[in-house]
Amino acid sequence: MLSLLVPQVAALQEASVEASHISPWWYGGFALFVLVLLLLVTVIMGKGRPHS
Repeated sequence: MLSLLVPQVAALQEASVEASHISPWWYGGFALFVLVLLLLVTVIMGKGRPHS
């Protein structure tokens, strides 16, 4: 099992180094965008359906 995890951890570490130049604000902005999008989809899909 350890032989399966070590390459994945190495790849994850390499990806984190490559993405370190991206500002944390981009991650927060993207998360906020996804949250608002899901909220809009929830509100739109909920129209016209009966509530218990």
